[in-house]
Amino acid sequence: MYGAQIGLAERSPDVKLHPSQAAEIVRGLPAFAGLPVQTGIALIEAGQMIEYDEGHPLITQGQSSDHALILIEGSAEVFVETKYGSVHLASLEAPAFVGEMGVFTNVLRTASIKAQTRGLAVRLDANELHRFGQQNPSFLSTLMGQLGKRFETFNKALGFYSHALGALERDEFDLSLLDDLKHPLPELVDFSRSFVRLAEQITLRRAHREEMANARAIQESMLPAYEALEECKAYVEIKAAMRPARDVGGDLYDFFLLDSDRVAVTVGDVCGKGIPAALFMAMTQMVMRYMLRHEPDVGAAATAGNALLAATNREMMFATLFCSVLDLKTGVLSYCSCGHHSPLILRRGGAMEKTTEFNLALGLGENTKYRANSMVLEPLDRLFLFTDGFSDAINKDELRYGDDRLEEVAESLRASASNAFINGLMKSVDEFAGAVPQFDDLTSLLVTFIERKS
Repeated sequence: MYGAQIGLAERSPDVKLHPSQAAEIVRGLPAFAGLPVQTGIALIEAGQMIEYDEGHPLITQGQSSDHALILIEGSAEVFVETKYGSVHLASLEAPAFVGEMGVFTNVLRTASIKAQTRGLAVRLDANELHRFGQQNPSFLSTLMGQLGKRFETFNKALGFYSHALGALERDEFDLSLLDDLKHPLPELVDFSRSFVRLAEQITLRRAHREEMANARAIQESMLPAYEALEECKAYVEIKAAMRPARDVGGDLYDFFLLDSDRVAVTVGDVCGKGIPAALFMAMTQMVMRYMLRHEPDVGAAATAGNALLAATNREMMFATLFCSVLDLKTGVLSYCSCGHHSPLILRRGGAMEKTTEFNLALGLGENTKYRANSMVLEPLDRLFLFTDGFSDAINKDELRYGDDRLEEVAESLRASASNAFINGLMKSVDEFAGAVPQFDDLTSLLVTFIERKS
């Protein structure tokens, strides 16, 4: 036990303390309350008066409990040594009775005590304490009572922590519970503070995860539904997948009918990650949806959309975007590549092609003009759009997945069903990266032109 503590008048370190003075101090401790003066003096004289400097080890964890100490002057720190380092348990101010429970229970020291200041103590050997206890049964009774109270306090504390941990596990933890930890048991001060920090972090992170889950749900709700192409499913099939590197991402894909004969298809990648990129992505998607519906061609839509994005872009964010419109009657694909890398055109005859025309990314120059280009898709040709999360993926050896590998895998999957094509590419990247965390968002979209609309 670390003992109860009472006040002590200051004394010059050069003045020796008389046993009768020490006895008066000792008699103020609960364990020695009511002790006759002569009995107190005899106890002090039977012990050894020791002086020590700051930092002096008074009791060492793991050693034999062959003595106890009555701290007469000074202060000390109680701590436990673990394999992770020292853990502070309590600070003591003299007078205090320490080490006595180890003496009477015959166990090794369970904690260490080190002087925080210069001090004075009486060292009582185990044999002397046993003899004193036999001669003064009230002393032993008081020690047992104090031990019982301490166990009661510990049990209440452990009960509270068990309840709090259960509440954390069930997601029912209320931060008001932490008010009960403002005045913990001295031996649990450090543990209590650590528990408070842990509970606060868990609660805050849980709230953050809920916010991110809501943000991701909102982002996913902005993605197009396949039902939007129901009326043209006989002529074109589109499958897409997006997997953010974080809770929310900066990639986007979109497809929708401009009219009964034309389908708009876009895939883009916003610089950066997380919430800022997701917000700019949402803005880019909404702007381009509007412009593609209201401008005469894809180049004009990109020009107008870029002017709007750049005019309000104080953070200088930008988005690469491949936007296109497929005419279902002619198979003509009008497109504008705004800083985005080329899609792969998988021809039904076995050829693989890329586009070579590029414009500036969206959001960088307010007066930039964008030019549209076109190609013709024949029935059963495929257009594969993707973001650079595929080619930039790395493995444990810091090797890139790369464009060549992507083209090889796409070639091997060219005859697969659309879902199998998309899933096969995702699986290929995952197997290449192995245990390396996903660095960038992965987005892919496959357009299969089935036949011309008559």
